[in-house]
Amino acid sequence: MNPEIVDPFALPSLPLATRAELPNCPAIYFVLNGDAVLYIGRTNNLYQRWVAHHRWHQLKLMTSDIRIAWLECSDASLLSDIETALIEHFKPSFNQTKIEGEQQFLHVKIDDDIKRRFKTACVARDRQMGEVVTELIDEWLQKVEGKQTNQRQTGQKQENEDN
Repeated sequence: MNPEIVDPFALPSLPLATRAELPNCPAIYFVLNGDAVLYIGRTNNLYQRWVAHHRWHQLKLMTSDIRIAWLECSDASLLSDIETALIEHFKPSFNQTKIEGEQQFLHVKIDDDIKRRFKTACVARDRQMGEVVTELIDEWLQKVEGKQTNQRQTGQKQENEDN
C-alpha cells in the first residue's frame, strides 16, 4: 500500500465525544486535531477499541476538536503492515510518546453477564472501565488498609494496657 494516497482528513470520522457511534469493523484509525495527525492505530474492531482506548483520558483533556477517522480494512491480516507504513509516512507525535503515568494491565476473570453490564454502564456514563475499576480497588484498599491500621492501633493500645 502506498501511504501517500491516504488522506486521513477525507476519511469518515467522528468527534471523540461520539466514539460510541464508531462502526464494528477492522480498521486503521487516525486521531486528528485540526490539521494534525496525532496518533495512528490498528484494530480488529474499531468500536471495541475505542470503548477503552489507552489514550482516551489524555485525548479528552486536550480539546473538543479531536476526531477519530478510520480506514476500513476488509483483510485484518494486513492491518499491521498498513499501520506501520502510515506511521512511518505521517510520523504522528503520540505514536512516539508514552502516556504520562502510564498504567499496568490487570487481567481478571469475571462472569460474562457482569462484564457486559459493567461495560454498558461505563459507556453510558462516558467512563473508562479501567478508571472505574481503579476507583473501586482504591476504595477497597482504603477500607482494608484503614481496618488494618485501626486493628494495629487497637492491638498496641491493648499491649500498653497489659504492661
